[in-house]
Amino acid sequence: MKILAICGGMREESNTNKLVRKVAESSGCDYDIAELGKLEIKPCTGCAECMMYEGKCPIQDDMQPLYQKMLDADAIVLGSPTYYMNVSGVVKCLIDRSLALYYRGIGPQYDPNMPFMGQRPLAGKPGVMVTTVAGAGHEKTMEVLTLCMGESHRMNIIDKIAVPIGMNDVADMPEVMKLAEEAGKKLGSALKKR
Repeated sequence: MKILAICGGMREESNTNKLVRKVAESSGCDYDIAELGKLEIKPCTGCAECMMYEGKCPIQDDMQPLYQKMLDADAIVLGSPTYYMNVSGVVKCLIDRSLALYYRGIGPQYDPNMPFMGQRPLAGKPGVMVTTVAGAGHEKTMEVLTLCMGESHRMNIIDKIAVPIGMNDVADMPEVMKLAEEAGKKLGSALKKR
């Protein structure tokens, strides 16, 4: 079983990224880390070519290999820091561009009465969503992550971590690191049951 852990913080050692890594490490499963801060993921242009050409996005950047990693993963951990009461810009680009997955002919129909909504290749895969914030707004960020990955992609969100950290280092907050460890164990258990 393989987990794709997507670190949406632009700094490698951001609090969000540390928690995402802790979740993946604690799962007891193999995992691959995608550090969005080291990748170039351009914004979606809304061209709709992915809808017309079997899920092929015409934008050539680092999202192209991520599509396959998302499809190949048995589970996904997605983390975004809370920036201005929402997901970070790079995570928003990832979410927007992930629409292309709906048109690759994989997975259950979103709604048989609305075939233009495509299919959901990530449906049923377990996932953990993570966000941190210095002050406030983490609830909205978690709402967006859950809406996109849970309701739209139809993943099985088995745990959520949304915590205000202040100006602290999460590595010095054992109670928060414990949340990530517990989420990882839940994820590993969910994968073993599949």
